[in-house]
Amino acid sequence: MARTTPSGLNSESLKVTSHPKDLLTTTPSSASSLPSPMIDATKWLTVAVRSLRPPARTLHPLGASAGCPAPAPAPAALGSRSFLASRTQPHTMPPPQQQLAPAAALSTVLLLLLLATDSSQSEYPRPQRAPPKAWGGGSSAQTASSPHPPLAAPPAPIPAIHNATSAAAAAATAVAEATASPFLQGHSGKCSIPRLLRLQKVFENDPETEYFYPRYLECIAKYGSPYAKNVNFISCVRDLPNQCTPYPCERKGTVNCQDLMGTFYCQCKAGWSGKICDQDINECSHQNGGCNQICYNQVGGFSCACYSGYKLLPNNKTCEDINECVDESTCGEARCKNLVGSYSCICEEGYMYDNEKKVCQDVNECEEKLCEQTCVNSPGSYACHCDGRGGVKLSHDMNTCEDILPCISFDVAKSVKSLYLGRMSNGAPVIRLRFKRLQPTRVVAEFDFRTFDPEGVIFFAGGRQDNTWIMLALRAGRLELQLKYNGIGRATSSGPVINHGMWQTISVEEVERNLVIKVNSDAVMKIAVSGELFQLYRGLYQLNLTVGGIPFKDKYLVHPINPRLDGCMRSWNWLDGDDTTIQDIVKMNSRMQCFSVMSRGSFYPGNGFAYFSLNYTKPSAGDETQRLWGVEITAEIRPATDTGVLLALVSEEKTVPLSLALVDYHSTKKLKKQLVVLAIEHVSVTFMEIKVCDGQDHLVEVRIKEGEIALTVDGTKGQMEVSSSQMEERLSALKKYLQSPLKTYAGGLPDVPVMSAPVTAFYHGCMTLMVNQKTLDLDEAMYKHGDITSHSCPPTEQAGQ
Repeated sequence: MARTTPSGLNSESLKVTSHPKDLLTTTPSSASSLPSPMIDATKWLTVAVRSLRPPARTLHPLGASAGCPAPAPAPAALGSRSFLASRTQPHTMPPPQQQLAPAAALSTVLLLLLLATDSSQSEYPRPQRAPPKAWGGGSSAQTASSPHPPLAAPPAPIPAIHNATSAAAAAATAVAEATASPFLQGHSGKCSIPRLLRLQKVFENDPETEYFYPRYLECIAKYGSPYAKNVNFISCVRDLPNQCTPYPCERKGTVNCQDLMGTFYCQCKAGWSGKICDQDINECSHQNGGCNQICYNQVGGFSCACYSGYKLLPNNKTCEDINECVDESTCGEARCKNLVGSYSCICEEGYMYDNEKKVCQDVNECEEKLCEQTCVNSPGSYACHCDGRGGVKLSHDMNTCEDILPCISFDVAKSVKSLYLGRMSNGAPVIRLRFKRLQPTRVVAEFDFRTFDPEGVIFFAGGRQDNTWIMLALRAGRLELQLKYNGIGRATSSGPVINHGMWQTISVEEVERNLVIKVNSDAVMKIAVSGELFQLYRGLYQLNLTVGGIPFKDKYLVHPINPRLDGCMRSWNWLDGDDTTIQDIVKMNSRMQCFSVMSRGSFYPGNGFAYFSLNYTKPSAGDETQRLWGVEITAEIRPATDTGVLLALVSEEKTVPLSLALVDYHSTKKLKKQLVVLAIEHVSVTFMEIKVCDGQDHLVEVRIKEGEIALTVDGTKGQMEVSSSQMEERLSALKKYLQSPLKTYAGGLPDVPVMSAPVTAFYHGCMTLMVNQKTLDLDEAMYKHGDITSHSCPPTEQAGQ
């Protein structure tokens, strides 16, 4: 492809003609002429060639002289444009003293070559030319006599131009070669000037001159005179038109610089942009740089990163979750749970993870004041306790307290016409009467009587313990009469069993020195007596009468008997009705009244207990030093509430080694359920569900011995809450307690710490207890609350209806 000339014409459109003034001129094939820069460059070239020609050498029309070979064809890279210089008259070289100095000659040629640089891409105003000084050190006269027009001085300095072509590089190389040639060193050569004339590129304007010429002088200053033939000088001159020298690109952002036609191209590295690759590209601004999570822009690049808990895959863009739990030491003794981008160390409920020690530490929930009343912290848990003795229990939230309310109602209505004989727990009489007569009077007593109690005192009549007296009582359900006359005592028992809970009429009458006892008008006993029951004292015959007890200790009786009697009396008639005050007293005190309806059993009203002193060990048959131990409990219950202590063992230190109770929640599972719970100390070891509020009787059985704990409710075995090893620990603790004195409490607990047992509330309802195969008779208790009925229990209202 033909190279475009500065005027926009190709070389084929130009032809060489002879100028009358020996100046080379190009005339386009068209009518238009070349622009002034080209004409000026031609003039410069003509004068320079004239100055450099050897004497008597005539240029041939085709650029070959006599004895010189024809010029080689121009390389394609340099274009096809050529110039032909000719003269009408031969030009004679100046004498040696007038020849141009080599540096000046080289400067002139270089200047001419630089002027040939393609300036088609930039236009500059041409400066005013000034007459130059004579070349080669000649005098001014010689310069003035020159047949050629004077050369203009180089143009004034202008900014450096970076649009040199590759052809200029070839020209500069030729200049360097010519500078070192024999011709430029003052020796004749046949082909030096034609070689210069055959340069395929001619500099055609001044701006390029201003760009290259100062740099050429810098090469001389740096590498010395051209005569030295320094290869570095040649390279320096050759690189003058290289647009990449000096390096215009930002080195840290550039792969390389490419020298182009009058310009350069900086090939940027990845992450850089701009003409000279000096602008960092923010890859993160576009689609996050392709990063899966985090993109960090960097100078000349970027990097991807991951959030904590992720790792970067080999593609350096995608993030993948790190399974920290693969390392068993990540959480120490806690359980490790891998999460997306993280992990969690999990402890059992009630424990908190310590990040530094990597252990699970117990949480003291009691410090958070979660409980309304008493809080007891335990490893991994806590328990709220309510003062059951105060009539409250845990509510459904397991933290606050609520009143213990009956879920079954008992028919506790009482009769104002009845007298309850078992109110005094110590066996003292409930009624004390004293009759005074002016003369001896026979004893007559009649009343209706009802009881389920097999033993106890009905009434006593007479004087002091060492005088004359009689006592009517029950023993094994039958009437028993003990009497003492004149210091002689005896006891008689006869008649039917009457502790069946039915009303019946009993009468005692003194008839002709005999005491006759009747049951429902049938005489069951007739006993001869030898004295009077009324005794003369201070001028009056007096008789003491007590109901439901005796005025002295039972050890002074003919046969000791438990005076406590859970019985009911009505329609009484003492000494022909001389006792009207009793009825008035009973009406005013409901606690002296009997249930209108009652059944067999003991009734616990929910505000008291009874306790016994029982022994749970016995000597071994084969070894007296070894004592066997065991606890067997049988309880027939018909509860009115879902919370209360059935039976418990209490030590002298107010600890509770064993307790059997009703509760409406599961202490460890935090569930509201009606349960029977067996606990050793404060630890529940076994439990069983029960339908407390169905108004039915339920059978609860407990058997504890070496290596065994068993709880059954209505024939169904309960569930163990402790492991085998824990059970052995509990049994060992209980065995130790049983070797020391203990009290057996029925229906409640004394004032012990509220956390001593799972339940501390009083039992409310009917219950019959058997311990180690012996029925507990509340009349034999060391203490019994006065509101507890030992052998009578009201029916439930559902049953009564």
